[in-house]
Amino acid sequence: MNLRIEEIRYENIRDIGSLHLEFTKPGTSEPRHISLVQMPNGTGKTTTMGLIRHLILGSELDDETVMGYEPETGASEGEFTIGFAAGDDRFRIHMDLDYDLGTVGYRHSYPQREDGGMNSGHFLPLELENILTEEFVDLFVFNGELTDDFIETGENKAENALKIVTRLDRVEAQRAAIERVVEEQQEEDGAKTEQGLKQVKSLLENREDRLARLKETRDRLEDEISEHDSTIESLKEEREKIISKDKEALKKYQEYQDEIKELETTLQTNSASLLDDMRVPSKLSSSFHEDFTTLLEHMRVLRLPKSTSKEFFSELAEQDTCVCGRDLDEKHRDEIRENAERFLSDEDVGVLNALKERLGSISEPVALDEELEELRETRKELKKYQTQRDQLGLSDENLEEKKQDLTRQIESEKTDRENKERKVELLTTDDKGLRQRHNLDWEKNIPEAKREVTKYKEKVEAATDTVTFSAQAEKLDMILDDFVSQAVAEVKRDQINKTNQRLSRILKRSSVQIDSIDDSINLKNKSGSSEGQSLAVAYAYLSTLFEGSAVDMPFVIDSPAVSLDHKVRSEVAPIISQLFDQVIAFIISTEKEGFVENLEPATDNDINYYTVYKTDSPGELRMHDDKDFFMDFTSEEEEDGDSRMQSATEGE
Repeated sequence: MNLRIEEIRYENIRDIGSLHLEFTKPGTSEPRHISLVQMPNGTGKTTTMGLIRHLILGSELDDETVMGYEPETGASEGEFTIGFAAGDDRFRIHMDLDYDLGTVGYRHSYPQREDGGMNSGHFLPLELENILTEEFVDLFVFNGELTDDFIETGENKAENALKIVTRLDRVEAQRAAIERVVEEQQEEDGAKTEQGLKQVKSLLENREDRLARLKETRDRLEDEISEHDSTIESLKEEREKIISKDKEALKKYQEYQDEIKELETTLQTNSASLLDDMRVPSKLSSSFHEDFTTLLEHMRVLRLPKSTSKEFFSELAEQDTCVCGRDLDEKHRDEIRENAERFLSDEDVGVLNALKERLGSISEPVALDEELEELRETRKELKKYQTQRDQLGLSDENLEEKKQDLTRQIESEKTDRENKERKVELLTTDDKGLRQRHNLDWEKNIPEAKREVTKYKEKVEAATDTVTFSAQAEKLDMILDDFVSQAVAEVKRDQINKTNQRLSRILKRSSVQIDSIDDSINLKNKSGSSEGQSLAVAYAYLSTLFEGSAVDMPFVIDSPAVSLDHKVRSEVAPIISQLFDQVIAFIISTEKEGFVENLEPATDNDINYYTVYKTDSPGELRMHDDKDFFMDFTSEEEEDGDSRMQSATEGE
């Protein structure tokens, strides 16, 4: 999945009253390759980077942090919004800041989806939810001044980044989890006395009571959902009666209804057909079909036996005479048993013959992309007619007002119904990923509660101790440690090879290469590399990591060139351009020289130039998107600071 940032919106956040930054090409949803946002110190650059991290992660902020975003104008609420594109799907996440209460809340919306209006809570697509940890986000919402921490510092940033992207850090975390499980098991399973058994029985009763309450809640919600369905149908009938009083509107309404029903039927039929196709591997791609065909040819060459198997010879070795009538002695029996190992078992033969028969009727690949596109177009058409139906106006103002009031009631009932359906889903789901995302343990989820009851019934029945449990846990801990060590070594070799290949392409005549990763990155011939080349190694390392992850991320960077002299900037700028498909850089005016003019966008006119600056009015910011204004803009405070830094550098 490709994740891209399409826009950022601010409302009442510190000195920013209202601001909208778009990162797409005008009139399209295609993101620009590079977006430069020039924000002088004090206008919200660091604030923006922090808000991006918080919003992506859905962070829970304390009241002091929330109130720290309050503007001097005294607004009671603020909002920070990011519009994302994930593949073909677009969605927005809204961070709502309440300065009076010091609280933060989240909403999300999918503007292009059917019924994709505003929803409460923080929500990301599943592919993102599973990977976007705080440590992972820090790798692509990045502070440019920390880039050189990856190169021969003795710190473990480079190795940790590798573990985060490959998720080996989560395997390491299991070792601490094992210790907790051992402690819990020893406390709960150690029923060696009557008192211990009584405690386990008490725990079982608690879980049985909780399961009963969860089932009661599920039944109540399902009854309420049915009531919502009935209410919605009644309201719809009442609305249709009102519409029927306007013959022209009724005619249009019925036309829309006919189109909607036809499209819903088409959508249901085509979706079912597509799902059937997707359940057949050979239909998914031509390469799968070719592999299955090749496997079938090999199996035909093997001519698998239909009856003679290993078991036949094993049984023969127990007989007094061979099938040929010859008497068998112990030597003959040993030879038969030894040769029997060359034959497959009955079970293996049965499985392979069944597989061979199934392969004989494999299906040709289908055009899944075309079918998916047809489904998307049908959904868009359905949404259009639903919108036209719901927005159908009546000539009589009183009737129109009644109709709109009924529509609002219907939508309210739908919202309440959907919220309760979501609760029922969370109560009853047996989807492991969904349970993990919502922290659904046995106290909140019926299948988990059932398993917990079963587990404690077994504890009561067995009432055994955990003498061997600690030893088993220790063995598992050693296995995990060995696995992580070997996996990290293998991933390091692959990462070094890929990064070095990338460095050869982007640095061309330079011979800078990675020698090893020992916590940080160690370079070959370190003395012969420039500061710009060292930074190129760090950026190439990061981009290669993202390339191997489940999600292709944008690169959002703060101060990519602030600590570099002009010569190094000219080396680093084109490298950043080549390594990342979307770059959003927040800079100050002193970083432009040597950096901006050396950026290499994917195509002409593929760079945004935003300048955000303070006005003479307190708390008021303005924004320009003109390149000339961007290049001519200077901040006297930053220019003075840059001059002092350059003088100090020259003095050294």
